[in-house]
Amino acid sequence: MKKVFLLFFVLNLVICLFYIDTWQNGNTTSRILPIISYFESGTFQIDKYQELTIDKSFINNHYYSDKAPLPTFIVLPVFGLLKSIGLIRSVNGSLMGTHVYALGTVLCSIIPFVLILFLTFKKIYNNKAFSPVLLSMLPFYGSFIFIFSGTFFNHVLSALFLLLAYIYVKEKKYVIAGVFAGCAFLCEYIIAAVIFVWAIQILWNERNIKSVVKFSVGVLPAVIVILIYNYIFTGSAFTMLYKFHYQQDLHTNYGFSHPSTESLWGLVFSDYRGLLFYTPFLILVLIYVIKKATKLNGKEIGTLLISNYLFIPSVVTLLLTASYFGWWGGWTYGPRLLLFIVVILVYVGIIFLSIQCFSKPLFWLFILFGLITTFIDKATLLYSLPSETKHPFTEMIIPTFFSGNMNPNNFLSVVLGVNPAVSFIVWCLLFVGAVLILHFSFKKVVFNPTFVSPLTE
Repeated sequence: MKKVFLLFFVLNLVICLFYIDTWQNGNTTSRILPIISYFESGTFQIDKYQELTIDKSFINNHYYSDKAPLPTFIVLPVFGLLKSIGLIRSVNGSLMGTHVYALGTVLCSIIPFVLILFLTFKKIYNNKAFSPVLLSMLPFYGSFIFIFSGTFFNHVLSALFLLLAYIYVKEKKYVIAGVFAGCAFLCEYIIAAVIFVWAIQILWNERNIKSVVKFSVGVLPAVIVILIYNYIFTGSAFTMLYKFHYQQDLHTNYGFSHPSTESLWGLVFSDYRGLLFYTPFLILVLIYVIKKATKLNGKEIGTLLISNYLFIPSVVTLLLTASYFGWWGGWTYGPRLLLFIVVILVYVGIIFLSIQCFSKPLFWLFILFGLITTFIDKATLLYSLPSETKHPFTEMIIPTFFSGNMNPNNFLSVVLGVNPAVSFIVWCLLFVGAVLILHFSFKKVVFNPTFVSPLTE
């Protein structure tokens, strides 16, 4: 079985390494500049390169990255190691280059994405009703989550940490759950709301303060880190760098006000940033959740929802994001600001369906729609979709695909100069081949009779 797990991990890693984004957008550049500045001048001030990004804070006549620090801190020592052994060198006195974008992508997006797939696969691998390979891989690849697995944003890394926190909360290992939740917070500040909700739910479910204290002890190191971080850069432990952001909208309540019908519709249903459009697998999950809920009475449903560690955090995350002045997430593909909670929704949805007798035609309908839309975007525009474009798939992605304007940031095009369109076809064949190899390799495995049913989820 270990060989199957290793094969699963390696083949998915190969698939994801094929496309590595090195576009210099404001978000990724803001995470990279402190690394470059540190190794060039020994400071996290990004004054020299500040014009390359609008995602920055201006404090005491100096510019700094406004981002949550953990993704940058993860890349920093690896960059330093590669520099020390001569694999990264300065050009004309500058360390800036596509290599640092690629490094951040591998460490903070690709590897975390593959680990998310692995955790899902490992959870359901003994399911005999339907292929755990297809069920664990295709919903993730056929969603906007996969788009961000190939670029140096914070979302996939924060999702991995929060997923691990969720798993350990469910197992009542509250200290380690708190540690992972704290790491997620250090990648994405809005996760503080999920941590707060979980603390209340742990108290409600366990009916004792001891469990909450354990969870809080796990979170505490991350809180201390951010208080020190804030104090060093802003002069106040309780003032975030966002307070000094380049955009004035963030200066009042950090950009939060109240949700609107436009933002709620846009984040859930629309083809602009809609969760259900960009993660169609969740529609199938929703159908079967509703079907199962109809067999319960109102009191049972209420009790389940209150105690559930995903439902209330999801609602709170949606409402908070819908209250944000830039709820659409700027230039992006799908509702990227919801990604960390969507990963857990897909994970739990996969486990739920793995123990249901669900419609295979419906499964393939939603999966194929997700794979086609996501792969076409991966081959062309990624997240480079202007905020003003209200129907990005029909207005930009499809026309770009059929015009042959393909994404050159792939292994074959960069290393061997292969036409990006040809590279895309090769990658699709690679993906299909890897899925089939894993699917049929798994069928040869002898199951472990001591397996614990996913019903415990």
